[in-house]
Amino acid sequence: MEKLIGIGFYRKEQWPLLLESADDIDAMVKVYDEWMKGIQKLIENMRMEGIEPVTVDIDINELLEYCRGHNLKNNGETRSQFVAELLRSGRSEKAGHCSL
Repeated sequence: MEKLIGIGFYRKEQWPLLLESADDIDAMVKVYDEWMKGIQKLIENMRMEGIEPVTVDIDINELLEYCRGHNLKNNGETRSQFVAELLRSGRSEKAGHCSL
């Protein structure tokens, strides 16, 4: 079975809500377009290593519900967990087919 590597993809219109609700705000990029450039570079680097990542569309409201339901903080570890859960449930697409 192929190992999938998921990358959470956040919507620009929800970026302020993500920042407002994040427990690790100090570690986050504050400007969506800068974050997007970083994600594009990450995907490019992964592909150069022979890895084809998949993007997982994150609805911040669903993420916050997940955090509440599991009594977790909205931080990088929890967001990664959430991406993995969505990936396992089939809510993903090849990075080349999304709006990156």
